[in-house]
Amino acid sequence: MTSIRVKEIRISSATRPEPRPSALYTILKSTFTALLLAVICFFFLNACAIAVLAIAASVRHRDLDFAIAYRDFAAPSAAGIFLILWIGSLIFFFRERSR
Repeated sequence: MTSIRVKEIRISSATRPEPRPSALYTILKSTFTALLLAVICFFFLNACAIAVLAIAASVRHRDLDFAIAYRDFAAPSAAGIFLILWIGSLIFFFRERSR
């Protein structure tokens, strides 16, 4: 009996399933990304609020407390931005994980 010739089959690395990252890694990556962007937004918003307060102080010819910029504007805004970015990055990274 003659043997059957077998062709060599090569599977490219693109079709091999790669192990998916864990859910904890995805949550930590989302949290770090949102926190980093929120800190950047906090400093930007704080600088803008201080500039607006400086202009308002010079127009009114009164001394204003510049802690208002941090306490009443930048910190609550950065917290809200963090929450929005965290939810958005969770959605983005979990969709990326499922591909």
